[in-house]
Amino acid sequence: MSGLATYSASGAKAMHEDLVTTHAPLVKRIAYHLMNRLPPSVQVDDLIQAGMIGLLEAAGNYDAGQGASFETYAGIRIRGAMLDEIRRSDWTPRSVHRKARKWRR
Repeated sequence: MSGLATYSASGAKAMHEDLVTTHAPLVKRIAYHLMNRLPPSVQVDDLIQAGMIGLLEAAGNYDAGQGASFETYAGIRIRGAMLDEIRRSDWTPRSVHRKARKWRR
């Protein structure tokens, strides 16, 4: 690998790490915001872990040319990763939860 290619690869990696480090508190903020709307059986640590994975994916896939700020893009990806993890760990289909909410009303 040439010196320029090595420099650009290390520069991209450093930028990626900076994005993750800078926006890590965003994960915690979104997790605690979601906790207010979830049952007590969901643990905040699980949400934070899923959110960090979402943040890492957002940092890797972010394209500044699309017009959105990184914080906006990452917030959507983080929240989505948290909700995906909750759905993945739940054994009941979403229709059962929908019917239970309807019945409670």
